[in-house]
Amino acid sequence: MALQPANLPVPVQPSTASLEIVQIVPRLPPHTDGVGDYALRLSEQLWADHRIYSHFLVFTTGLEFTPLESGFPIHSLAEHSITALLSTLPVSAQGIILHYSNYPYLKSPLDLPFWLPKALEQGIHQRQIPLVVMFHELPTLKIKTFKIINPLQIHISRWLTKIAHGVITDSAQFQAYLSRWTRNSIPCIPDFSTVGEPSIIPPLSDRQRRIVIFGGNDRGRVYKYHLPKLLSICKHLAIQEIVDIGRPLALNAQDFGDIRLIEMGFQPAEVVSQMLLTAIAGMIDYTRFPGDLGKSTVFAAFTAHGVLPISTVYNPSEGDGLHLNQHYLTPETLRASMSPEQLQGIATTAHTWYESHSLRENAKVFAQQFTLQPSPQSPQSA
Repeated sequence: MALQPANLPVPVQPSTASLEIVQIVPRLPPHTDGVGDYALRLSEQLWADHRIYSHFLVFTTGLEFTPLESGFPIHSLAEHSITALLSTLPVSAQGIILHYSNYPYLKSPLDLPFWLPKALEQGIHQRQIPLVVMFHELPTLKIKTFKIINPLQIHISRWLTKIAHGVITDSAQFQAYLSRWTRNSIPCIPDFSTVGEPSIIPPLSDRQRRIVIFGGNDRGRVYKYHLPKLLSICKHLAIQEIVDIGRPLALNAQDFGDIRLIEMGFQPAEVVSQMLLTAIAGMIDYTRFPGDLGKSTVFAAFTAHGVLPISTVYNPSEGDGLHLNQHYLTPETLRASMSPEQLQGIATTAHTWYESHSLRENAKVFAQQFTLQPSPQSPQSA
């Protein structure tokens, strides 16, 4: 979901920057895109802490933008070609961050845009500048209920890994896969909250009996497949209202019985943050991404705001430091007999986990990639 800018210092004069970079993203606000939100928050923190000034290059063609977003200039691709990308790269850019996922760079299971890594390879060699690739996703194929790495499109990811000076990911599973293709170390850092990081976290006892469900259309699975579980949670926690934030889902208030349903639609980050700070719990369905709970910005928002995180089912994300009944609960493990102290302990442990990969910590990892620049490997072996 597209969000409002955070309250961080806005760059005015790039001439004061220590480094200018271009961040390549699928989309930016007001066009809904979680990766775009991530990149925008990152750019703000890179400027605030490291005086790294970002330009944005939007990959999706045909979208209209204002010239600046949070004070950073936006450039758009006229078409998907080597010439278009190279001609659009800002002349002043001293480095590139590619925020890569399997959308929209890969438009279909058979799409093989070899022009993209080839263009980036030419750009970094012509300009003599480093390339950092952030893998938000790896391309997959869904076969019935199973997901496998797409054997065709993985060649694009492998090529990008070979030509990059630095590779970062937000998934321990991705890190293990990417490490096969490069001698360089690959930092893995879970995602930060794109709706803010409050400095004061009220205890659960001071909050309203409210549960928040927010994010993209995927949150609809909570209501479609897990409504009885949601109502059971409300009963155990004496929750009086459910706050739904995001694209309207046409929910039926009568399905929630005595629980008040508040459908807020899209909201600025500040409003989402305030709702979370006053809520006792947040619920997420992340069954499409087993083992990757740490890469959910929604889960990150829950932990950043000190709410009690509840996943619809167990998600085996121990690789990212997340353990069931320590950092989150499921409807099955949330027992009516749990004391307020036990619930607070889980919320506090989850918040402590978040602090190790906050927005500031994420920005530090990216900034380090531009000070430690190992030579990329030969793409011939990609």
